[in-house]
Amino acid sequence: MVITIQSQIYAFLVTVYGGFVLGFIYDIFKVTRQVFRLKKTFSNIADIIFWLFGTITMLYFMYISNYVEIRFYSFLGFAIGVILYYVLLSYFITQALIGIYEFTIKFLKKMAEIIIYPVKIVVNFFIIPYRFTRKILTLPGAFLKNNLTYFKIFKRKK
Repeated sequence: MVITIQSQIYAFLVTVYGGFVLGFIYDIFKVTRQVFRLKKTFSNIADIIFWLFGTITMLYFMYISNYVEIRFYSFLGFAIGVILYYVLLSYFITQALIGIYEFTIKFLKKMAEIIIYPVKIVVNFFIIPYRFTRKILTLPGAFLKNNLTYFKIFKRKK
């Protein structure tokens, strides 16, 4: 099948864009691995998941560009796209993803505090009277224990 120059340029530019998308997906996995401090086993599983997503992404962009006809310029487009992404955008995207993660964690902690606050009030409503009642009820027992041991009658023989 004869492919025109315009369709080849279109396919090349689409694969360059696909390289950008692959770089972005890799940054997401890199930040996830960095944030969650994955162990080696989970890191290997994340790598497998990344390559599955990467393969699906490459096939999708190759389907859009030239119906999955494998051409050298397709792989060259992906490579150039990934390289351009890392040179131009990777640092900023990584910092933004880390910022989004930190904001999300702070937001969730604040929401947990807001949700837990009424529970703390209800628990304190019951615990404070319980502690006070327990102290009042144990005072006579402690008083008798301390004062009755002074009498020889109530002392144990050794």
